[in-house]
Amino acid sequence: MTGCAPIVTLALLWLSMGITAEALQTAPSAWSKVSSATVTVTGQDNGQDVDLTTGGILIVKLKSNPSTGYSWTVSGDPSPLRLEKTTYVKNSQSSKAVGAPGMQVLRFGVSSSGMATLTVVYRRSWEYNVPPAKTFRVRVNVR
Repeated sequence: MTGCAPIVTLALLWLSMGITAEALQTAPSAWSKVSSATVTVTGQDNGQDVDLTTGGILIVKLKSNPSTGYSWTVSGDPSPLRLEKTTYVKNSQSSKAVGAPGMQVLRFGVSSSGMATLTVVYRRSWEYNVPPAKTFRVRVNVR
């Protein structure tokens, strides 16, 4: 009977390694579903189509320099997107330089399915009847 103990122990070890290996192989796909709920676009994506899922997040990162008075603002109704937050991130290379450009980050939540064109414009808030300095636009399909 004592000769069977090492075989049983080895079999249990082998079985537990197989279960662990299978769990590790399936875990990344579960993680990717969570991370795919967030889509990030930059200036290079101007004019492109973006697919999102209901409950997802759209992050828009665009070059900006608020010291000049310019900032990115939403133009029109972006439903089913809703602007949750906008922040400014300094450029790490020139973070101590006064007036240095950085990145404006706009975070949009998605509450329902539908299609929309998200348009953001780069302009000074006090300048009326003046065309924006830049326009960024993406077509969004929420499923």
